[in-house]
Order: sequence, then C-alpha cells, then structure tokens
Amino acid sequence: MSLPLGNFSAGDQEALTKIVGSSYVFSDADHLTEYGRDWTRSVAPNAAVVVQPASTKEVAEIMRYCHAKNLAVMPSGGRTGLAGGAVAVQREVVLSLDRLNKIEKIDAVGMTIEVQAGVTCQAVQEAAANAGMFFALDLASKGSCQIGGNLATNAGGLKLIRYGGAREQVLGIEVVLADGTILDMNYSLRKNNTGPDLKQLFIGSEGILGIITKAVLRLVPRPLDLQISCMAVRSFGDIPKFVKLCNQQSISPTALEFFSDEALDIVLKYNSHLRSPFKEKTAFYLLLELDSAGQADTMMQPILEQAMEQDLIADAVISSNSAQFKELWSLRENISESISNCGHVRKNDISLPIDCLDRFVAQLEEVMGRSPKEIQMILFGHIGDGNLHINYIGPSNMPKPEFSTVTRKIEEEIFALLPGYRGSISAEHGVGLLKKADLKYSRSPTEIAWMKQLKQLFDPKGILNPSKVL
Repeated sequence: MSLPLGNFSAGDQEALTKIVGSSYVFSDADHLTEYGRDWTRSVAPNAAVVVQPASTKEVAEIMRYCHAKNLAVMPSGGRTGLAGGAVAVQREVVLSLDRLNKIEKIDAVGMTIEVQAGVTCQAVQEAAANAGMFFALDLASKGSCQIGGNLATNAGGLKLIRYGGAREQVLGIEVVLADGTILDMNYSLRKNNTGPDLKQLFIGSEGILGIITKAVLRLVPRPLDLQISCMAVRSFGDIPKFVKLCNQQSISPTALEFFSDEALDIVLKYNSHLRSPFKEKTAFYLLLELDSAGQADTMMQPILEQAMEQDLIADAVISSNSAQFKELWSLRENISESISNCGHVRKNDISLPIDCLDRFVAQLEEVMGRSPKEIQMILFGHIGDGNLHINYIGPSNMPKPEFSTVTRKIEEEIFALLPGYRGSISAEHGVGLLKKADLKYSRSPTEIAWMKQLKQLFDPKGILNPSKVL
C-alpha cells in the first residue's frame, strides 16, 4: 500500500538545485505549464517544479531524494503523447530528460546505436542515415518525441508492419528505479538467454516502474528505391482482402496505411498545395510502400493488377519520382494536424485482429448512425497491423462540456465492442491518465492484479508517475 505523497516545499527545491544547478530548476508558470502537460489538452497541469538532470547519476540522485521525502515524480520526454501519460496532476516533480541528449556510440559492424533517453527519434534516424544504416521507428512526431518516451510508451509508427514497434528496436536499456537504484541492462547483445528479460517490463510501462535513461537500439540496412502506390477503395471490407492478397503473394510492405474520404477532404482543405490523386471519389484509400528488395520493381504493378481483377480497388497511382512520393505520403501524414483545425476533437486509438476489421467497422458505423448528427467520425490508421485511429469531430460552436459528454458516450459504446474481438483500447497511444477507467475492456482482472503487483514491487511508495495507467 503506497503512502500519502509528500508536499513539495521550498526546501525541496533547494535540495534539487544542489543536484542539477540553479539554471536547471524551474518553478515559473510558463515552465510548469509547458513541462507539466503533453499533447493532451483536456486536463490542466499541476506541477510543483521542473528539474533537468544532465546524467544518469543526477537522475538517480533526484530519485533518491524524492523517494526519501515521498515526493511524486513524473518523467518527461518530448511530451507528444495523447493519453495524458505526461500530465502532472498531483504537484509532481517533473523530471525532464531534455539534457540527456547525447548519441554515445554507433556500431556499423553490430548495427547498433547507443543513445541517451532525451535524444529525439529524428536525431537517431539522421545519425543512422549518416552512418549508412536505418533506424526503423518512424513517427509523425519524430522531430519532437524522445527515445525514452518512445520506449516508455512502446511507440508504434508507420513502419511497424515491416520492422515492429519500439519494443522490437531495443537490445538494452538503463533504468533508474523509484529509490534511485540504477538498473544497467544496456547490453548490445542479440542473444542473452539468462532468464526473464527484465527490460521488457519497462518498455510500454509509461514511466510507472522506472525512468529509462539510456538505450542500445538495433539498426537495419537502409531500404532502397522506395516506391508508393495510392489506391482508391470502394468498401472497407475490400481492405482486409487486399492485405490477404499481399500475404498470399509473399509481399512484405514497408508500410500499409489507409484513410477515409472524409479524412482526405480535410487534408485537402487545409493543405492547398496537395491534390487528390483521383478524379472520382471513393470511400477509402490505401497507401502501399515497397522497397527494391525484390518487391518494388517486380511486385508493385502485378499486385495492383491482381487487385483490380478481383475488384478490390477502383483505381491506383504509383509514384514516379521523389516529389510524387512525398506528396502521396503527405495525404496520410497531414491528417492529424489538419483535423485539429476542425473544431473539437476526441481521439481513439484501437487495435484489433486484422481479419476482424471489416466486421468491427460495420458495427462502428452502426454506433455512429445512432449518434448525434453533428458529430463526424474520421477514420485512418495502420491497416497492416490492425490499428484504427478514430477521430470524433464536433463543431466549434458546440459547448466543450457537451462535446465531451456526447463523445465519451460514443467512445464507451465502441470500447464495449472490443472484448468480443479480443481487441485493445490503445494500439500505440498508451493508457496514461485518460484511459485508466477503460483498461477493463482490454485487460482481465487477473492481468490488472498482476500489473498492480509489479507496480508495488518496483515502486512501493507509489511516487513514479502517480495516477497513470492503474
């Protein structure tokens, strides 16, 4: 049973200042607001102080002090999350990892890169590219999100279908526990069969078990001569059939994405430099990306021809140059940013077995048919791994409390469908603060009980990222 959290005082701020220096401790309103919240905007931040250590040693010293004083601590990375996992709500010490931003080593023989937790995903990609290799984690927020946060939330991204998510990119990590103990599992070994793999407990745990400070990440050979096709699809039911066709033809996409016609309309409205690839509208669109490893040159045209013959797609275009490649990707990558201009927005991020997607979307449309007409549903996602992004949009003149109430009711009805498919309420955004009450739709009471026991084992005082996940 965790103890009541301590109250942060001026003496505590003085003690933390001695650890990191006065230039890296902030208690002004601007810093508390900026670092006290993530991209979630539905919960007001309530941080006590922001501290920016420059090393694992300083992180450990901060945790030892906070553990002794029973002070709540919230790890803070790029704060690009959408589930409230990095929102300070209990006067936490916000432990920002911004200064742990060094790329420590690149190994071109073992194809690994060792980085501190505050390095951005894009910086890792660029360092890998400069060394002639490829870092496979690819996120829309890559310029802002940090590796520590990517691992703590087990981020997914656009290339998961080929390379896996954040979890699959990790060979080793270093973690600071709640009491300041440094757990060094930062190996570059690809084989280490010596008992349970403890690092996996921290990947995806959203900072409730420990603070990731370093990682050894795997790199892969650069994909060459990427080619993309955009396909017009009349019915969502044809999309899983197209996935089946790809599987049967031994096609291994580097990405397979989808979006609805409503999503395309919004992107075109707010991005005047973009245009639709097709003269005629269809209900949905698919993006298929292949590389030249025996695929793009020899497989793209044949798979599209087969899909046309089977009436799975109505039309298709293939990128013929780098400008068109970028433009076709922009139709998908600009959806989230464009939607934010449309009024009130609520986001769901769910995962289902791929063979169940068409049945689920049919039920989804039934739910929306019973919902208030002023609420619009926008669908897009990573179709190759069963990840649907559901966005509910309400007009800006609708009172925000009314929008929240109406969309929460829709959300609960949709979440209640997931156990029938063994689906998840969160494919990649995490649970954080916003989805705690909904964990029951994805995890059994036994699973939740064991998760709570893990929390008690690693953080018996309950000081690490309190109020999140559990």
